[in-house]
Amino acid sequence: MTDVVEIAPAHRPRWPGRTALALGILTPLAVTAGVVATGFDAFEVATVAAWTAIGASALAVLGGIVAAIGNWERGAAIGGIALGVLANPLVLTYGLDAAGNV
Repeated sequence: MTDVVEIAPAHRPRWPGRTALALGILTPLAVTAGVVATGFDAFEVATVAAWTAIGASALAVLGGIVAAIGNWERGAAIGGIALGVLANPLVLTYGLDAAGNV
């Protein structure tokens, strides 16, 4: 009788997609913090929040693309990409400006 060894299938890592989603969620939170800080005339805090939102947005989109291509929690990756693009302060600025000029 021969021994049959079963090898468990390798599990795909989930952290890349979830990290992209977390960074995507951080983006609108940082934008909101910057807007609130501007209301209190805390422009240094608003500047840091804006740069944090831009950085988180870029990392969410790049990480989301990598996770979606690698099929590592693809749904979370796509959510991170969507939040990263739509909540990016630069996209919001130019998008709202274009919408106001219509």
